[in-house]
Amino acid sequence: MHKQPKVEPQLLSERDAAKWLATSPRTLWGLRSKGKIPVVRVGRLIRYDVDDLRNFVAANKTGCDHV
Repeated sequence: MHKQPKVEPQLLSERDAAKWLATSPRTLWGLRSKGKIPVVRVGRLIRYDVDDLRNFVAANKTGCDHV
């Protein structure tokens, strides 16, 4: 019997996207309302594309001058 590979979802709910970013849903809502993180609408539901979350993180990385 072959094991099926685990499939990671491409679209996350607001709660899961906030967990993924290690922030609160309220902070995520603020980023969304300012247009900093795009959303995918599926009917009345709002979902977050994992690639968009990765791009947001990459774009907001800053260097650390002191360690």
